[in-house]
Amino acid sequence: MPADGALFPTERIQRYGVGKCGVHGKVVENNVVDQEVLESQLKADRFPFPSEGDITLAVRNANYTLGPVMLHLVMKPGAVVPKHLHKGMAEALYVVEGDFTNEGKQYQAGTSLHFKAGNVHGPHATKKGCRLLILWTQRTSKEAADLSDFVVATEKAA
Repeated sequence: MPADGALFPTERIQRYGVGKCGVHGKVVENNVVDQEVLESQLKADRFPFPSEGDITLAVRNANYTLGPVMLHLVMKPGAVVPKHLHKGMAEALYVVEGDFTNEGKQYQAGTSLHFKAGNVHGPHATKKGCRLLILWTQRTSKEAADLSDFVVATEKAA
């Protein structure tokens, strides 16, 4: 316990539960979540960029003041996203489930791949289908993300 008698966050959770804390012996709500996104609130749309097959995209966060852009991508069996780059954003991609192939190398669930802004990556493909969690961070901080930052790579751009 800290010298001033306050509880560490993990001790608060153990004693009072998530989202609550003790103040002068009383339990009070501690609303520290700035945005809550439930799966039931998500709207999955057709992947808006050039691709092959059935791919859907749901945006979980597009406001950099709340952290990285968070996208949920579902690729059905045989789907392909061509080689591409993001000029102003780094990308972290996490394979939630299924099989995922990047540049001919296959990855299983639990794998994360990381790409610097401006680096060409892909093509992305799947044999049996996969679910991905994608995080984008910008080189510079802006409040609104540029969700149109997707450029199909040509041999010249690569």
